[in-house]
Amino acid sequence: WVPGGAPACPALCTCYVSPPTVSCQANNFSSVPAGLPPGARRLFLQNNVIGALRAGTFGPSTVTLWLYSNNISSIQPGTFRHLPALEELDLGDNPHLRVLAPDTFHGLHRLQALHLYRCRLASLPSGIFRGLRSLQYLYLQENGLLYLQDDLFADLANLSHLFLHGNRLRALSEGVFRGLSSLDRLLLHANRLASIHRRAFGGLARLTILYLFNNSLVALPGDPLAALPSLQFLRLNANPWACDCRARPLWAWFRRTRVSSSPVPCASPPHRRGTDLRHLRPRDFDACPEEDDDDEDEEMEDGNGGGGNGVAVMGTPGRALGRPGTLPAAPPSAFYRDGLPP
Repeated sequence: WVPGGAPACPALCTCYVSPPTVSCQANNFSSVPAGLPPGARRLFLQNNVIGALRAGTFGPSTVTLWLYSNNISSIQPGTFRHLPALEELDLGDNPHLRVLAPDTFHGLHRLQALHLYRCRLASLPSGIFRGLRSLQYLYLQENGLLYLQDDLFADLANLSHLFLHGNRLRALSEGVFRGLSSLDRLLLHANRLASIHRRAFGGLARLTILYLFNNSLVALPGDPLAALPSLQFLRLNANPWACDCRARPLWAWFRRTRVSSSPVPCASPPHRRGTDLRHLRPRDFDACPEEDDDDEDEEMEDGNGGGGNGVAVMGTPGRALGRPGTLPAAPPSAFYRDGLPP
């Protein structure tokens, strides 16, 4: 509680001394309340109806800033520019936040977790994540993203968790994940993915969990999974897999790895419908021609695969006020649905 001589606590809010915390959650505030103590390290403003964020509102001591489940539709340039200590920023579940300026998060060199789930973002501007070299967790699920341009994540060398499920991505291009050398978990399920460039996962040497289920994948030409030496858990179910000659690269990859995988049920041809692709036999491919890698590249680049089109995002539920001290080794289980990994 605020001691004598300390700045007054804003009306309808609760303030704590150690660590310096201001809790203004669920008070129907339409704007950030005035008079926030400048030394506050944790600001909890979630579950209000705040519509806009303005520069100069938050003090430089802020480490944790929760603004999820509001009505935010605009963020003034410079709002987060002078927050050198900020480690966690949660803007999730703001369905009116549809556009972000390229420099919205510039200068947040200590930011470790950025939550942008369920904001109806159809696209992300080039450079939006520039300079966020401390970022470890990035939540972009359930936004309606249509595409991701190459090098969007190029500065995120320390990112370990990337959540892109529940969007409208249709393709993954060659450079979409370039720079993510520390990535451990990549969730791309519940999108509309129909093509993945054979080198889309290049450089993800530490990736252990990959979710591609509930998409529109018929085949994976060019063996893109071969670039993932650390992969342990893979989900490919709920895709219309063609178990003809196009299945051979994926089938061959399964034969040389020991990855824990979901079933991969065939959708075609009719006589193989329901068969697990992993359980096909070598003689099922006897009539198939030898593959031409160059042809596969051309197919990916000239067909559905190029252009940086996308990945999907499913959703992170809003959180109740908790104790956001140091970031956990793995994200809270509340961020996962339907059996996603803890």
